[in-house]
Amino acid sequence: MTEEIKGLKGFYDRYPEDWASWRKLIDTVENTAKEFGFREINAPSVEKADLYRVKSGEELMDQMYNFKDKGGREISLIPEQTPTRARLVQQRKDLKSPIKWFDTSKRWRYENVQRGRDREFFQTDFDVFGVDSVEADAEVIAAGATIYKKLDLDDRVNFLVNDRNLLESILEAHGIEKTEQAMKVIDDKEKMGSEEFIDELTDVGLEADQAEQVDEITSISGQINEQISELREQAPEDAQEAVDRMEALSETLEAYGVAEMVELDLSIVRGLAYYTGLVFEAFDSEGELRALFGGGRYDDLVGMFGGQDVPAVGFAFGYSTTIELLKKEDRWPLKEVETDVYVLTVSDSVKDKGMEYAKDLREKNLTVETDLSSRGFGSQLEYADSINAKRVLIVGERDLENDEVTIKHMDSGEEENIGKDEAVEKLTE
Repeated sequence: MTEEIKGLKGFYDRYPEDWASWRKLIDTVENTAKEFGFREINAPSVEKADLYRVKSGEELMDQMYNFKDKGGREISLIPEQTPTRARLVQQRKDLKSPIKWFDTSKRWRYENVQRGRDREFFQTDFDVFGVDSVEADAEVIAAGATIYKKLDLDDRVNFLVNDRNLLESILEAHGIEKTEQAMKVIDDKEKMGSEEFIDELTDVGLEADQAEQVDEITSISGQINEQISELREQAPEDAQEAVDRMEALSETLEAYGVAEMVELDLSIVRGLAYYTGLVFEAFDSEGELRALFGGGRYDDLVGMFGGQDVPAVGFAFGYSTTIELLKKEDRWPLKEVETDVYVLTVSDSVKDKGMEYAKDLREKNLTVETDLSSRGFGSQLEYADSINAKRVLIVGERDLENDEVTIKHMDSGEEENIGKDEAVEKLTE
């Protein structure tokens, strides 16, 4: 008896009825990237493991799919694409700034499978290289926010932004020297109550009164323009420029029409160590899901892979978490498998004519299917219904002798006879 082989845990088989909605979501994300002027790239699915050691040390390696190839080289399935992009930028000294790239592809991480977190997953990366302007910061956030506007989820998604350098300056101005240790605890603040948060801070070496100060400082949140005065009061003199930048970010997001979706939150620091300033995360505004995705500015990463220092800002769009949000809003599936026209041939004698119609309709960019199994009339209609054919073009020998064909509208069941030479034009209306 043949053994049934099932798929791996955390890897998913997506049949056409599932993939149609995935494709619709991916198209929404990619079309947004193109509208903002991002150019599509295609990058490898495997890289030398050292690429991730350079960026993250050994910390990330346990979460990756690592193996040796036949040449004895240690390679990895990519867990993220940012280091790859940094490598690509470093290899090309002729690229003109700003370099605006996007790419949708699979990534792999060996971690616990849970809702919205898989071992094989899709991401679309948006990145701007070569400029350190607040306009670039605003553009990547605006692109992300625009995706949710298109999905009619803008009332369920908030972008929470912070500046790590600004937060560090504020902490230091309050006499807190162990900022690195504090930042690691702050990164998990959303998962803790106030008492637990303070206890965690004291465990890493802060005094009790300092821990309470950190709790108070990282509770500053709200619309950016409404928090600027508080930031100016909290920030030392040498950090006022960062406050100016945050204010400019708010104004630029207002011009993009997405400012209502973006808030300042000083507890957002992001776990990845390479972020150098701006950081942000997209959240379900009702708090039912973990962060949808995040991003920020990583001006030092490209320089890790060569002599060229290139500022950068970007994010990786998270599909699995966004789909969970769409399901909560009863918006999933986004799309069903559809066929524009099924060409039903009544007999073998008219199959060539049916194929001619199919060819002409496909040239009009319609999705068209024909009978491949010599099925009878009723079986063909059942199949057309199963593939969600909108209309069926019925081609029969007698009708053709009368210079006619029949169009059946599947939603209403109505039929109409039209001239055989008018069929293509009628079906493309």
